[in-house]
Amino acid sequence: MTKSNIRRKTFVAREDLLNRLVEVAKDQGSSLYDLVNELFILAIDSDELNLSLKRVVDERKKLEAARAAGFVLGLENLWYEMADLAYKKEKRTALKNWFDAGVWFAKRYISNGNNAPLEMFRDELSTFTWNAPECSLERVGDKVLVKVTSPRFTEAYTFLFASFLLGAVEAFGYKPVAQEISRGVIRLETVRNGANGSA
Repeated sequence: MTKSNIRRKTFVAREDLLNRLVEVAKDQGSSLYDLVNELFILAIDSDELNLSLKRVVDERKKLEAARAAGFVLGLENLWYEMADLAYKKEKRTALKNWFDAGVWFAKRYISNGNNAPLEMFRDELSTFTWNAPECSLERVGDKVLVKVTSPRFTEAYTFLFASFLLGAVEAFGYKPVAQEISRGVIRLETVRNGANGSA
C-alpha cells in the first residue's frame, strides 16, 4: 500500500514535542511521517505484549544503567553452578562477598542524591531479577519487608542472594529482625536502625 492511497487522520500534539520530534526525524535521516508511523507501530506492538511504551523505555534505561554499573548478562544455569562451587568451597568468604556487593549496590542509590533511593533500588531490583517470579521490597512504617521466591534458585544461590539483600538493606539503614531462608525462598523483615523492632 502506498502513501498516496492511505487515508490520513489529523491528530493533536503539543507544539514543543512536535518540534522535538521533527529534530529527531532529521537526526535519524527520516521524515516526520515515517517516524510518527513507526511510533504508532511500536505502541501497537507494545500493547500486544501487554506493555506500555513508557515501561519499555523505562526498563531499557534500567538495563543501560545496569551495564554502566558493571552488570553483565550470563547463562542462568552457569551462574547457579558457579555460585554453588563458591559456596561449597569458601562459604564464609562467598557470603561476605555477596553481602559487600549488596552494600556497594545500595550505596550507588544513596550517593547519587536520589530523593527516594530505597524505592529506586526496589524498582531496579525487580527488573534485574527477572529469574524470580516474586521479588518485592516493601516499606511498612519503620520496617522493610523483602520477599523473593524462585523454584529455579539453588540452595547456595538462595543464601548468597539473601546475603546480598541483607547488605543492601543494611546500607539503607535497616537491620534484620526476622528471616526465613530456604532453597528458593527468601523472607526478610528488617527495621530501621534505632527503631523498636517489635510488631
